[in-house]
Amino acid sequence: MSAETIDIPAERQQEILALEAKLKANHFEVLGVTPGASSDQVRDAFHALSRKFHPDRYHGRQLGSFKAKLDTIFKRLVEANNVLTDPDKRQKYLDDNPFVRAAIRSATGTNAALQPEPAAPKSAEEEARDAERRLRLARHPYLAKVTKIQEHLVKAKAHIAKNEFSHAFSLLNIATQIDPQNVEVKTLLADVRKKNEVQRSEGDFKRALDLLNQGNEELALQALRASVNASASNHEAAFKLATLLEKTGGDIKEISSFAQKAVEAAPQKVEYRVLLGRMLEAAGMKSLAKKHFDEALRLGPDHPDVKKHVKKRWPF
Repeated sequence: MSAETIDIPAERQQEILALEAKLKANHFEVLGVTPGASSDQVRDAFHALSRKFHPDRYHGRQLGSFKAKLDTIFKRLVEANNVLTDPDKRQKYLDDNPFVRAAIRSATGTNAALQPEPAAPKSAEEEARDAERRLRLARHPYLAKVTKIQEHLVKAKAHIAKNEFSHAFSLLNIATQIDPQNVEVKTLLADVRKKNEVQRSEGDFKRALDLLNQGNEELALQALRASVNASASNHEAAFKLATLLEKTGGDIKEISSFAQKAVEAAPQKVEYRVLLGRMLEAAGMKSLAKKHFDEALRLGPDHPDVKKHVKKRWPF
């Protein structure tokens, strides 16, 4: 088999291999800075390494297996830089990695987790070079994706803080399409999805109650169905829907299904058990009905519904 053709100087190949070998080290070591280095020092190290290992620097060359190595290295550098230059992420990283915090204490001789005194102000020329570097790096597809996800996360968290879960859900859904493997986005999306469902359900339930107060039972039924469909945990909506269907002559099986949802969501509610028992009894399922009547009697022997529908009609 012929040797792989790599259009990268041998010395740079060795540097790439050496950096690849330490990608599992902590963020400071990956960037080659002293533990506890300031944000400015971290950024400078990141920019210096990017000049060597940014995949775009080798565009058009024969890279062979080194193409994947460069992509992996650059992603790891971006990760380390993003964490260590963001105060909140940096603090969490140090909290989650006590050995890194210990290395900082050893390097600085103090317990201060973090940053040394700020560096001297940069000249206008240095600031211009930094800005140009940031612009060039921002064009890289991976970094652009990371930036876009962070933008969506920041906006989503702002909506969450205001209890605007539907807006947050839309933003997080877009973010997870950009990167389906992003753990933070996936975790937050799952939590927001539940909160959004509950919020929608509560809104529809309130609308249904308003419609009932106006005497509009037909539209109230629609709103209650929407409430239960949005969140199965809304036992009040399921029970209200079942009782309204019973009042308006609905199908026993349908009433039973909503009464069952109410019982599943709140099994300690006596009135839910009694309603389900009555519907099951009416459907001819007396054995199953008796189980719910028994449980209702156990939960609330003096409950008005038990006295009205259980003790007077069901022999125990």
